[in-house]
Amino acid sequence: MNAEKRWLAGLAAGFALLGSGWAHAAGVTDSLTVTIIPDASYSLSVTTTNVGLDLGTVGLTLSTQTVRPSTITVTSSYAGTDLKLQGSMSSPGVPWTFSANTAVPAADALASWAVFTDTSVTVAPAQAGGFFSGTVPGASGSDVIDGTNRDVGVVAGVNPRFVALAAEAGYKSMESIPSNAVDLAASRSHLWLYFTLPPSTTDTTAKRITMTLTAGAPN
Repeated sequence: MNAEKRWLAGLAAGFALLGSGWAHAAGVTDSLTVTIIPDASYSLSVTTTNVGLDLGTVGLTLSTQTVRPSTITVTSSYAGTDLKLQGSMSSPGVPWTFSANTAVPAADALASWAVFTDTSVTVAPAQAGGFFSGTVPGASGSDVIDGTNRDVGVVAGVNPRFVALAAEAGYKSMESIPSNAVDLAASRSHLWLYFTLPPSTTDTTAKRITMTLTAGAPN
């Protein structure tokens, strides 16, 4: 091969290598990152009727209860929601307190219980078994109401508070409740209240008992 042909062959090979380099450079990958922050919140709604909450005049030492349930619906946009329950009491006259021990009645101290069930329970449960049976608020498995904001359902190392026994009709664990937008039936529960009046009182003005429910992260 003469010098001119060798020169042309070398030039062609050089262009081929250069073209190969261009093709390789064009195939290098790159990326971008998109950031999205979900806007979610814990929330719930309470549906009830005044006729179901007005318990009227009740004699001392006698018991009364809500005959219609309050329906609690979790409306959170989080995947799971737990609840807390706290009681408070007011009156125009001398205020009462929540009983610190329902087994030991005291003047001006109202024994108060709360139990959540699923919505299959439509008739007020009797005071028996896991319903309205606790004695000391905050104890493991207790359903006694007081002025402390307490977890509903299971907490680490504590038997479920404010719920029926697992074997009883209407039992609901009240743990990691789904939103109504995901599962309407599972998002709902019934709240039942039971009260026993003290053996004596300082006055007879109406006592107003408020239950505050708070939605939050699962325990």
